[in-house]
Amino acid sequence: MADQRARWAAQMPRDVAALWAFVVDLDHDSRMALFAHCVALTVNAVKLPMDRRPRAMATADRLAEAVSLDMTAHWVPTVRTYLGRVTKTHILDAVREAVSIEAAERMADMKKQAMAEAAEQLLVATGWLPALMRTLGAAQERAEPPQADAVTGTNPDAYSVAAE
Repeated sequence: MADQRARWAAQMPRDVAALWAFVVDLDHDSRMALFAHCVALTVNAVKLPMDRRPRAMATADRLAEAVSLDMTAHWVPTVRTYLGRVTKTHILDAVREAVSIEAAERMADMKKQAMAEAAEQLLVATGWLPALMRTLGAAQERAEPPQADAVTGTNPDAYSVAAE
């Protein structure tokens, strides 16, 4: 983030009056990259146990849904990133949810490290995410792809999503 900020700062005019012209003159992709950078600097969606910021979390959730954030494209549960850091109960719950009850039962008597390693192999291609990393829109898209309207060939929900 610091490198990205430095690159933008080097490109931007020092005179505040020239700033808007700079933004307007950017090509579409560059302008969107600048806006994304600005948002990334201002959104903090890290949930800590002692935090009591329900409005901030609700805003972050709405933003994630508005941009169709799907963390399956950026994160997978591995021993290093998740499975080695949670309890055996959490590991078994993940396997039950993403794979099957039977798979979780077969792992129930394993030691923690072996269980985490086995779960990683089972979960790697499932797209499973912990509840904290899920967005409603992404979960629905994975569960059931939107159907095109037979008459117009468009997704009937496309306009309502665009309006948000």
